[in-house]
Amino acid sequence: MTAGPRRTLRAQLLVYLLVPLGLLWAVDALHTFLTVRAAINAAYDRALYASALAISERVTLSGTTPVVDIPPVALEVLDTATHERLFYRVGYRVGEGEDVFVTGYPDLPQPTARPSDAPVFYDQRYRGDEVRVSALRTDFPTEPRVTVLVQVAETVGGRGGRTQALVARELVSQLLLIALAAGTVWLGIARGLRPLTRVSRDVAHRSAVDLTAIAPQDVPQEVAPLVFAVNDLMARLRTTIAAQRRFIADASHQLRTPLAVVQAKAELALREEDPAAVMRALADVHEHSKATTHLATQLLSLARADPEQAGETRVLDLVALARQACASLVPYAYARDVDLGFEGEGELRVMGREHLLREALSNLVQNAVHYGMTPGTVTVSVSRRDGRAVLAVEDDGPGIPEEERSRVVERFYRRPGTRSPGAGLGLAIVKQIADGHGAGLHLMEGAGGRGLRVELRFTEAT
Repeated sequence: MTAGPRRTLRAQLLVYLLVPLGLLWAVDALHTFLTVRAAINAAYDRALYASALAISERVTLSGTTPVVDIPPVALEVLDTATHERLFYRVGYRVGEGEDVFVTGYPDLPQPTARPSDAPVFYDQRYRGDEVRVSALRTDFPTEPRVTVLVQVAETVGGRGGRTQALVARELVSQLLLIALAAGTVWLGIARGLRPLTRVSRDVAHRSAVDLTAIAPQDVPQEVAPLVFAVNDLMARLRTTIAAQRRFIADASHQLRTPLAVVQAKAELALREEDPAAVMRALADVHEHSKATTHLATQLLSLARADPEQAGETRVLDLVALARQACASLVPYAYARDVDLGFEGEGELRVMGREHLLREALSNLVQNAVHYGMTPGTVTVSVSRRDGRAVLAVEDDGPGIPEEERSRVVERFYRRPGTRSPGAGLGLAIVKQIADGHGAGLHLMEGAGGRGLRVELRFTEAT
């Protein structure tokens, strides 16, 4: 199953920028609507109040009866884009008496509370339309007192239309600004991603064997960690591939000779007619086959000892691990008349890979058994020294001269004059495992100046 198409980094960055801008635009749209509506309502209310004031100023008294001379200007709609319907009413009251209609629309809704000296504004529904009403009270100092109430009403459709027009114009302007910002951001992102595009193109055009580092010049600071991580990965890949190539070359070189010997021995056995000679030849083939198998096993152990391929480390009890490994090697030592002993108590914790540490201990014990005295003694011990965990294997054999101890850990190195079979890989495997665990490998004389003592010194885990 293949993954679906992914959005480009450019598109993702644009979305991350435009979504907040869109939310801000929505919030600003609401704020603009409320602000414009309040301003429009205030302007229209002032116009209504002006009309009511103009009418009230033309009210005179004839005795206790108001007389109204309404000027046309008082009923004009001030600066509106739509023609709204206007209504007015003039009424009066003598003392605390009933309201008396004078002129206008007699059924125009009255205010719910009696107005004071200040103008009163309220909303009502009148003749099928929503209207805004301004009511203004005027008191005449007569006896009894005469109170005149002037009301001017206007339908509110014009207010809503003007509000919508102004808000729409403002929002369109903001949308155009957002679109312009999106275009500018798009161009900026495209220009900013050019170094990353160049790096991608450089990697895409490389061959499978080109693992050279990517040049970090002109790479943005935010992209530099990615380039450095890729370069580090390529460096580790180069090291791994080099090790694999070296292993393949070493394996092919080391296996070629024993395989050729096995083939020559087999061909010789085929040409023999004497049954006894054939059996001797087959015995030689068997021995050389065992040696070749041992060599192949050690080569595989060398390959598995690469810490890059060995998985994660974990906390291990070195005492318990060494005790169990020694127990599994007792039959091998017993078959060669070697007394294999173990010394270690308590618990010593180290960070490591269990199967690799078992492999290292197995190679050390096999080397000690192979090159030590027969019959002889091999001792494995685990102890704490100077804050470090020390795994040691000591034999009672001839040992190794000090001047050669640095060379016996090299791959395929065998001391001059050594006649016992072997490939020279045992200590090389141990050295590679020790390096992968940050442990020190030390070769020295055994107790009493006899034999060889090999120590692996680990940092103790907390």
